[in-house]
Amino acid sequence: MQANIPVYIHFPIIVENRCIYHTRYYFFLGKLERALLAFSVYTNGKKLLSAKMSAGSLSAIHGVRFLSLSWVVLGHSMAVNFDIFGNLVKVGPLWISRVSFQAIQNALVSVDTFFTLRLTPVYMLLLGVYTCLYRYAGDGPSYNMYHQPESEGCTEKWWTNLLYINNFVYPDLQPAGCLGHSWYLANDMQFYVLSPLIIVPFFVHPVFGGIMSIVFLGATWGTTAGLAMKYRWPPTSLGGGVDLTNQGKMFDEYYMKPYGRMGPYIMGIITGYILYRRKCQCQMKPFVAVSGWIVSTVVACLVLYGLRDAFNGHPLSVKMSVFYLTVHRTVWGACICWVVFACATGNGGFINTLLSWEAFIPLARLTYCTYLVHPILMEFYTGTLRHPFDLTEISITFLFLAYLVSSMALAFILSLAFESPMMALEKVVFGKDKKKTTKD
Repeated sequence: MQANIPVYIHFPIIVENRCIYHTRYYFFLGKLERALLAFSVYTNGKKLLSAKMSAGSLSAIHGVRFLSLSWVVLGHSMAVNFDIFGNLVKVGPLWISRVSFQAIQNALVSVDTFFTLRLTPVYMLLLGVYTCLYRYAGDGPSYNMYHQPESEGCTEKWWTNLLYINNFVYPDLQPAGCLGHSWYLANDMQFYVLSPLIIVPFFVHPVFGGIMSIVFLGATWGTTAGLAMKYRWPPTSLGGGVDLTNQGKMFDEYYMKPYGRMGPYIMGIITGYILYRRKCQCQMKPFVAVSGWIVSTVVACLVLYGLRDAFNGHPLSVKMSVFYLTVHRTVWGACICWVVFACATGNGGFINTLLSWEAFIPLARLTYCTYLVHPILMEFYTGTLRHPFDLTEISITFLFLAYLVSSMALAFILSLAFESPMMALEKVVFGKDKKKTTKD
C-alpha cells in the first residue's frame, strides 16, 4: 500500500476523471495539486448533486431556501413581464382582487426569508459578462429598453457592486444601479459586517446580546417609521395606502436599504443563538407546539393576505401604513424562525418531513446562482419577444416553471464551472481543509 501512495497522489492530476482517488487521498496532496483538483467537474458535480448533509446542519433549512427562491422567481415572473401581457389592463384588476394573488403581490417579503438564513467571484463574473457581452446576445423590440439603462449603470458604477455599497451609491436616474436585484447582496454583506456587534455580546452574556438586538431592532424600526411618516408612504412599494404621492421614493429610500431589511436578520441571529445554546434540544408539550404553529401561521397569513382590501378600494390610513411597513418584515422573519426552530428541535411534524426532503439539499445549493441569473433570463426573454400574449393562470404557470427550471439549469453550470472551484480554491489558499471535513 505504501508503494502505491505516490501513484494515487499524482494520478488525479494526470487524468481528471479519476477523481475517485482524490476523494480518498485528498489530504496527502500538496496545495498545487489541490488547487488543480478544485476544477474537477466530477468532484464538483458529485458535491452539488449529493443529498448528504454536513454534521449539525439544519435539515429543514434546505427546503426553506429552495421554496423561498421559487417564490422570488414567481414574483419576478409577474413583475418583469408586465409589458408582454396584452390583456393586463382588462384582467389586472380582477387578479389583484383575488385572495390567491396576494401571495404573489406580497412576494416582496420572500427575499427576507434569506436574511433569516459567499458571494464575490461568481457575482463579479456575471457582472462582467452582463456589462460587456449581454448586449450582443439577442435583439428585439424591447431589448435595448430593458438592457441599456442597467448596462450604463454597470459601466459607470460597477465598483459599487464590488464593494457591496450599490444600494447606497448608484447612477443618477437609475436607483436600481447595475444588476438591479443585486441590492440584496449588498444588504447581505452589510449585515454580515454588522453581525458581530450583535453576536459577540451574546457570548459575553445573553442579556448583552438581547440588549444589542433590541438596539438594532429599534434603530431599523425607528428609521423606517420616521421615513414612512415623513413621506406618507403606503404599506408596500406596490401601494395600498391613501397617499401615493411619494411612492416612487420607496425603492430608493427604503426597499433596498439595510435599515428596512435588518429585522428578519436579527430574528435569525437570535434563533441561531438559542438553537446553539440548547443544542437543538427543546421538548415542548403538544399544546405548546400546536399553539406555536397556529400563531405563526395566522400571523404569516396576516402579513401575506392582510392587505387584500387595501389593494381593492379600501386603502390603509397613513398611521396603519406606517405600522405595517415598519414591522411586517420583522414579523415575517419571526414566523420563518419559528418554522426553523420547531423543525430543528423535533417539533415540526410533517412540515419538517417535507422541508427535510433530500431532493431539496442539492436544489438549495443552487439558490444563490439561481438568484443571480434568473432576472437576466427574464430580461432576455421579454426583450426578444416579438408579440404580447394574454395573462392567464396557464400562461403565468408555464412562464414561471420555464424561468425556474432554465435558471436552475444555468445556475448548475455556473456553479459547476466557477462557484464550486472558487470555494475549493479558497479552502486551499486559506488552509481551511481538514482531514475530517463534512460535505457541503
